[in-house]
Amino acid sequence: MRRGKKQGALGAVLAVCLALTLALSGCELLPSDDYVDYDVSAYIQALLDSSYHNSHDRYIVLAQTDLAGAQVNNSSTVENAAVHFCNAYNLSPTEGQLTELQQIMSQVLMAAQYTVKDESRTDKGYYIEVEVTPVITLAGLESEFAELRTQAQDEADAANNTATPTPEPEEDNGEDEWGEEDEWGEEEEPTPTPAPTPEPVKVDAHELYVGKVIEHCRGRLAQMEYQSSPVTIALDIRQTDQGELQLDMNQIEDIDKTVLLFKLT
Repeated sequence: MRRGKKQGALGAVLAVCLALTLALSGCELLPSDDYVDYDVSAYIQALLDSSYHNSHDRYIVLAQTDLAGAQVNNSSTVENAAVHFCNAYNLSPTEGQLTELQQIMSQVLMAAQYTVKDESRTDKGYYIEVEVTPVITLAGLESEFAELRTQAQDEADAANNTATPTPEPEEDNGEDEWGEEDEWGEEEEPTPTPAPTPEPVKVDAHELYVGKVIEHCRGRLAQMEYQSSPVTIALDIRQTDQGELQLDMNQIEDIDKTVLLFKLT
């Protein structure tokens, strides 16, 4: 599955740049002479609110974008979360099931908890800490999913092994061994060929299993669970030789992966 990527800008003059590395990485630039007065923490807060809480008003103002542009932050984050979930639990959903998983991830991300600390100046740009309390509602579910997998396999086997009805024996129509005339010498009408019986549709055990996983996850959304201790993620926003501020979006992805955990450590 392919990951999406957020789009946006650090203020009115922000641009997006992409660099090819082992993975796709992005940077955001603020080419401005008055970058010293730019509220970088406010931008990070607005970006995260847009990405997780689907709240775009502040981001639209700071990035000078429209609603459609801001919504990409949320949609790509939700899509990525669904992909990470499937990778964590080795799931191969259908297209429809992936959409259902994205809806679940959207609901969980709305409950994301994070605090953006005030930025501090460095000789190379800005340093900001983001304190995240990870959501663990969907983490550590391997044992539950193993039971669901067994149930799905048993149900699929039972459905797929159902005996096919035995065909009725052919009736004696009075024909002789040549199939031409009966004992009275009268020619009989040919027996119509029965229509072929359609092959029964096989139940896909994995598809059934993923469906059970989705229902199990929905049931867990009633009460969110959080990791007992928060995690601090540092953002290093560099100033280029041209005076621009550069944010490595891989650092934002680190926050994405911490806000919603699927593996317990």
